[in-house]
Amino acid sequence: MTQHPDRTKEPAVRAFDTLRMPEPTLTKLPNGIELYALNAGDQPLNRITVSYASGLMEAVIPDALSLAAQLLREGTESYTGSQVSETLDFHGAWLKCDAGSHDTTVSLWSLNKSTVNLLPLLKEILTSPAFPEKEFATLRDKHKARYLLSQKNVGYMAAQIDKKNVFGENHPMSRILNAEEIESLTTDDVRAAYKQAFSTAPRVFVTGEITDLLPEIIEFFSEFEFADSSHPAQNILPMRPVAAGTVATCNVDSEHQAALAVSIPAIDRSHPDYIPLRLVVMALGGYFGSRLMANIREDKGYTYGINGNLLGYREGGVVSIMTNTAPQYVDSVISEIRHELNRLREEPMDEEELAIVRNNAMSSLAAILDTPFSIMDHHISHFHTGTPDDYFNRQLEAIKSLSSNQIMELAQKYLDPQRMIISIARPTAESAAAGE
Repeated sequence: MTQHPDRTKEPAVRAFDTLRMPEPTLTKLPNGIELYALNAGDQPLNRITVSYASGLMEAVIPDALSLAAQLLREGTESYTGSQVSETLDFHGAWLKCDAGSHDTTVSLWSLNKSTVNLLPLLKEILTSPAFPEKEFATLRDKHKARYLLSQKNVGYMAAQIDKKNVFGENHPMSRILNAEEIESLTTDDVRAAYKQAFSTAPRVFVTGEITDLLPEIIEFFSEFEFADSSHPAQNILPMRPVAAGTVATCNVDSEHQAALAVSIPAIDRSHPDYIPLRLVVMALGGYFGSRLMANIREDKGYTYGINGNLLGYREGGVVSIMTNTAPQYVDSVISEIRHELNRLREEPMDEEELAIVRNNAMSSLAAILDTPFSIMDHHISHFHTGTPDDYFNRQLEAIKSLSSNQIMELAQKYLDPQRMIISIARPTAESAAAGE
């Protein structure tokens, strides 16, 4: 007999079971490649991620490396761009190429029955891309068009001002090419960026149901040759933020709203306070019912959404608060952000809200364990962000031990409203008037 739930009764709520992060096995190949393998999942599919420890911050021209990553699937010595796409489509596979701050990655998702047939294509994409002139020109033009469009977006402009204010005007993280500089890029620039990023031995991360595939994948990557098997030195320079209390503003055409970015320089991921401080910032603005959302969105109606995060870069850490609002509410939003920062510093959090923050944090950790790919992404982020080996367990312990007194102490230590750096992008007077 079918049992139906009693929908008149609230379901029981229970705590999470013990969360455990599976660890991949490491195989060091003679050519310098470190191969991490995680056999998990019950479906016959897998992902191979090849990660080079050189990214946009190491590139002479960051935009050239970004274009190089996009062009990897546009043709190789043996495959045209169309043939690359057709081969991937035929096997139901998917390829993604990304250039990050200090890494460049190529990921291949495929069914287990097709993986071995796709390995030759993967090798050519990694080692002998063609960078065809026609496809390069098309991508360069799109890149330029996106840049020109971004100059009319208040959210983008506020974020760019904020980045320069936090990292410093001449910091590598603040570099951006204008339209004329993008137009002057050539395939020689792209090839040089590719050669720099892909010349040393990468780390390879393989996950999925890979019991039968792993020996062949190991053998495949053992055949790669590199002039240098060591990981390159990375271009990591400390943040050089502007003076506390700085307010920077720019005007943007063709927009009716204003965008606001508030930053407070903080600590990086290696600091023992980083994880508990991240929980404090989560309470401030890290979920839908957070204090900023409850006050500024739900109560005051100044914005559709506002979020706060603790961002940990290799260069340093920063508490970041971002939102869009009507131009006439900008000062009010800033005032309410100050108010919520002071409340965290001065008023103990009650047990109900503390439980909500803990549950949100635990839910985020539990979500990492949902799939083999998200688990491996956690391990990949260790190399990309410099987190400690036991970062997952440290988060568990921080969540369990979080108290209202600790929240106040951390807020008093790191969330001083006087240290806010404010970046605002406003519509021009004409644009604002047109939107009324």
